[in-house]
This record gives sequence, C-alpha cells and structure tokens, in this order.
Amino acid sequence: MGSLAIINGFIYASFYPLQIINSLLINDGKIEIIGNKDKILDYAKKEKIEILDLKNKYYAIPGFIDAHIHIDELGEYINGIDLRDVKSVKDLCESIKNKKDKFKNWIYGHGWDQEKFLENRWPNHYDIDNCTKNKPAIFSRIDLHSALINEKAIKFLYSFDKEVYGIDKFPNNEPTGIIKETAFDEIRKLMRENRDIEEQKELIELAQNELISKGITSVGFMSVDEKSLSAILELRSENKLKIRISAFLNGNIMYKSKQIKNDDLFQIKGIKLFSDGSLGSRTAYLSYPYEDDPENKGFIAMEKDQLLENCLKAKELNLKTATHVIGDAALDNVLDVYEKCGERNRIEHASLVREDQFMKLSKINPIIVVQPHFIISDFWVIKRLGINRAKWVYPFKSLINHGLDIAFSTDAPVEPIDPFLSIDAAVNRGSNQNIELSKYTMHESLNLQEAYASYTQKSATAIYRQDLGSIELGKKGDIVILSKDPLNSYLNNVVMTIIDGNILYKNNFE
Repeated sequence: MGSLAIINGFIYASFYPLQIINSLLINDGKIEIIGNKDKILDYAKKEKIEILDLKNKYYAIPGFIDAHIHIDELGEYINGIDLRDVKSVKDLCESIKNKKDKFKNWIYGHGWDQEKFLENRWPNHYDIDNCTKNKPAIFSRIDLHSALINEKAIKFLYSFDKEVYGIDKFPNNEPTGIIKETAFDEIRKLMRENRDIEEQKELIELAQNELISKGITSVGFMSVDEKSLSAILELRSENKLKIRISAFLNGNIMYKSKQIKNDDLFQIKGIKLFSDGSLGSRTAYLSYPYEDDPENKGFIAMEKDQLLENCLKAKELNLKTATHVIGDAALDNVLDVYEKCGERNRIEHASLVREDQFMKLSKINPIIVVQPHFIISDFWVIKRLGINRAKWVYPFKSLINHGLDIAFSTDAPVEPIDPFLSIDAAVNRGSNQNIELSKYTMHESLNLQEAYASYTQKSATAIYRQDLGSIELGKKGDIVILSKDPLNSYLNNVVMTIIDGNILYKNNFE
C-alpha cells in the first residue's frame, strides 16, 4: 500500500454527480483527505509522503475499470500473431509464416475477420497448411467465437469422444478448418493443456502491464479456467499481481470459490455462462433469421433450464451470474432465468434489444456490461441484420433511459483495450469511421460525462466493488492522470497510472 499527495490538479472525483476537486491525499492505499490543499501539504510533509504536483496542467479521474476482459487471452494476443489488419487470405498466410517459428508447441494468433478479405470468403485449412506445417495451429476470429485451425490441429477433432457443435465441413464431409463455439472451446482447451503454469503466468503479466499503461486499474476477468486461476493465485503469492481483478469463473469450477480467500487485489465475484454465440459468426440467437443467412437464427449455447440451474448454484455460493447475451432471442431466455434467480446479476453485451424487451429489463434490473467498440468492429452489422433491426443494435442510451446501470468494457482481446477508443465509439457511434450503423442510431450516443461514468462508477458496480469507481474518503487510491480535460475531448492520453497510491506507470509527465 502506498501513500501519495496529489495537488494543483483538475480532479474529477465523480462523474455522477459531477464533482471536481484540486487536491487529495492517499494514505496507506486509501483516500484520506479530499480538497484541502493546505491540510494535505502539512500532513504530507510531516509524514514524508511524496507530493505529486499536477501544476494546474493535468487532469485526474478514478482509475478506469474494464468490466469484461479475458486477461489470459489478451496475453496470448500480445504474444501471438496479430491478424487484425489482414486484408486477404494470401496475407493471412504470409503473416503466419513470418512469425510461426517463435512458438514452442502450438502456433496461435488472433484478430482476422473474413468480412475484410478481398476474396470475400471464409478461409480454410488449405490456405494455411503450408504456412504452419510442423505444429498444430489455431487463429481465432476477432469475436473469439470461431477460429481457423490447420490440418495438424484438425486431427485433434477426431480425438473427441463426443459430438461437438461447430465443426464446419466441406460438401465431402471433411472439416474445413473453421471451428465455432463448442468446437472452438474444446480445441482451445487442448492447446492450453500443453502450456505450463509459468508460461500462463507470463501471459497474464504481459496483459497486466499493457492494461496499466492504458490507465486500467481494475478488471472483470471473465471465463476464468483452472489454469488461469492457479496462475493468478501464484502471482498473488509472489506479490506480482498489480491490478485489481474481480474473477468470474467458468461454471464447472465455481465450487473453487469456497477454497480461495479474497483480498484487495483478487476477489472471486461470480460465474460466466453463455446463452448464445456472436453476430460475426452468425451464431447469436435471434428472434428472426439473419438477413444474409435466411435459414439461420443462430445457436443456443445453453438451454434455459441449464442456465437457471447454474445461476441458482452460484447463488448458493454467494456468487453472481454473468451471462453472455448477443441475440434478442437469447435475451428473452436470460430474462426469464433472471426473473427466477434475480438479485442484480449481469448481462454481457446485450447487442440486440427489441423495443418490447426494455420494460422487462427495467423490472428485473440486471447490470448491463457493454462493449462500445463493437460498433466499429461490427461495421457489417446492417448487412447481417438488415436496416429494420438497426435501431435495436447497441442501444446504450435507451438502456440508460430505462434506469439500467450500463458498464463499459472491451472484451479484450476482442476489442482494443484503449478506453478512449471505446469512449469515441460510445459518443460518436462510428460516425468518425464512416460506420453505416451511425446513420440509423445516433440517438443512442452518450455524452462524455455518461461515458466516463460508465467506465468508472458503473463498472465498479458491475464488478461488485463499492470501494472503487470514484474518489471518496475511504475508497481505494486508484487514480489515472490524463493530459486533457476528459469532458472536452473523447481522445486523450494517459500520463500516469496510480494503484493503491503507488505510481505504476508514467509517460510524458512534465
């Protein structure tokens, strides 16, 4: 725990209600004095506490809280092959070939999107077999609901002792190399089984350092599996855990919550369930078929009775339930479940909300965790859903207007972890990037005050931490210093990240 006096700044203590102060004192990791500069200076000098002078030049806010992230997969993305900017199947192969030799066991990468490919098609294993050859390989699509695997990895599909959903096949019934949903999850499990705990810890530390550099001081770590849980606990015991993690475990290991003691940095808060898939992979569960796939309404990942059973089990363990919901039909299912299980559980994404669903959402009052940057990445969404459903897509303002708590996140590595990119998307709805959806949904844009509140106070609510999200007496000393006034610019720069009163990142602070 650190101590730090911050003076002569423009400090946004909270965004709702809007409160601005000029000085504060963090003592032993907690905020002890607010707004009284003379008292703060006297105390700091007496106790020999470091004084940080913002010179009436810099702006401070509560630490950003990314309410839904995959730290382990973010580490994989940082360490893996970046495929976000690949524009063709040919370029996909070249990107893989140039970096494949750095991997010990599996070759992996992330971020391709067939909607960007010049060939206007999904890739298949023949496109990458010559680029990978000697090792199994998996390259996840941008949405983390499907992936491309090579011929060597395809052989693992035949080792499954059960039939799994999501193995795409050619007309001759041979696998194409595209795997979705359940098949994707099973292959990833196989890949991770070949990774030792030290490598897993390295990936988590890579992600942690990147998050801190972006001003993110706390996260909701979703879908935590047994290996990542063990890695985090070891990092905690080695005093290498720096950010605050609220963990939402895979449902099959929820019982482990009884065996683990929470502390200020790591707390198990709930479980993560899936009700459907994604729009990008056409596996989100819809009330009406996809506009560009008229025979398809999507995929039910877990039936209502299974969702309810898991939610009730979690409740017995004093855990919350966070359920992945993309399609509107999936939302119907989850609202029915939460009506019976209740007590402020979470809905992840809520990408498609019909007008008739808002009243039921208001009644049940779940916490909604959204990813504004989906607006940018899902640039094809009108083609997928049609213009008539456009008004239902990412309805942030309508959710707020119906009294719901809307928390921000990136679902990283699905979206970039930079908070300002998400704030831009929430405020401008993709208009700066010429995203077609902005033509139909500007009424759903948020103002900057709402966006920052969702990234701080509302995200603290979403990870069930009352001691975070605003600068108040007794709360944790997690602060981010910015170069510009956050309420005058949606783009900004993090110049310093402070957690527990300790300066963990500094860049261009003069």
